[in-house]
Amino acid sequence: MLFLGAAILLAVVTAAAMLSTVPGLQRISLAAVVGASGLLGWLAIRSARAAAQQQLTSAELRRLNETLETQVESRTAELRDTNARLESIIDSAVDGIVVIDEQGRIESFNPGAERLFGYSQSEVRGRNVSLLMPAPYSEAHDGYLHRYLATGVARIIGVGREVTGRRRDGSVFPLHLSVGEVVLGGERKFTGILHDLTARVRIEEQLREGAAMARIGEMAAVIAHEVKNPLAGVRGAIQVIGGRLPDQSRDASIVQDILMRIDALDSLMKDLLLFARPPQPHRASVDVVSLVTMTADLICQDPSLRGVQIDVTGSSPPVPADAGMLRIVFQNLLVNSAHAMQGQGTIHVAVEAADSTCRIAFSDSGPGIPAEIRDKIFTAFFTTKSRGTGLGLATAKRLVEAHHGEIEVACPPAGGTTVTVQLPTLPA
Repeated sequence: MLFLGAAILLAVVTAAAMLSTVPGLQRISLAAVVGASGLLGWLAIRSARAAAQQQLTSAELRRLNETLETQVESRTAELRDTNARLESIIDSAVDGIVVIDEQGRIESFNPGAERLFGYSQSEVRGRNVSLLMPAPYSEAHDGYLHRYLATGVARIIGVGREVTGRRRDGSVFPLHLSVGEVVLGGERKFTGILHDLTARVRIEEQLREGAAMARIGEMAAVIAHEVKNPLAGVRGAIQVIGGRLPDQSRDASIVQDILMRIDALDSLMKDLLLFARPPQPHRASVDVVSLVTMTADLICQDPSLRGVQIDVTGSSPPVPADAGMLRIVFQNLLVNSAHAMQGQGTIHVAVEAADSTCRIAFSDSGPGIPAEIRDKIFTAFFTTKSRGTGLGLATAKRLVEAHHGEIEVACPPAGGTTVTVQLPTLPA
């Protein structure tokens, strides 16, 4: 606009100059020049004001943009910090956290879930969550999910329940599952929080076992009083009768058979009492290798086990234990191994110390223990022998636990059975 005013002024001045040469028009030319100059000044002032206003508006816009950028950066930083906090909380959670979509595909798998199931997040992401369930739950899971999406009737969402999980190695374990639902970007997600109940179930089993042992103990006390003591009198009477028979009497063999059966029944009573009410260990420093070797020598003197060799290797610091109770444990394990090998072969006993623990492993070359009964062998009165009482291994377990130890059974792929006893050693 200022340039336009200057052009007009130039034209007016030129015209005024031409008119000034004409007599009588000098005043008109002068007035035109003055008016044009005034107009040019007004235009200059207005242009300056407009430029100032425009400059002020640009500054305000610049400040506004800077303010918005600062707020956006601050909000972005807050969101990043919030996400980092949420991820750190999820990653540090002891329980497993699994997020799936509407099709049951795994989208998130935190480190707690990795520890529970043995899978890494990269291995399970995108796969169906039924991967983490044993049959028949794995086959039925998708049906449950589809039914909920179709009907909206929730059976587990918002309500915790106990379920069974399956690890990568195929083993199953008890879990407590809590499921929540959320909608993100118009898509449904389901979040499952998984807590391992293995320890709690073990404690519950121990409590039930303790209650059962108390009842068995009461029963054993009654049996000892009502059966064992009279049985001793019966045996004495039979011995007297047998002693009066002639040497060549045919009834002598019958008497001996009666005495053997009474002795077997008496032995059963002793085993039952030992299992139901094991005595408190009288602890002393025990050399495990010497005790195992001594027990092995006694077993090898049995005529039915002459074909068995027992090889004891390794060493360990002394353990604080009751030697008599440990002898019963070692005898039961060695006899079971010998019977598994049909009285022929070598039993290897390896003794070693690690982390304040003495490990005694009894390995035989027998047929092994079928998987379907491996979890039952420490159950009282469970036996695969035709004339067994089912109290040998159950009693061994009770006596080992009385020493704050552990006993476990494994069947290597190469065959045979290995029973390992772990006992705490004396402090150095």
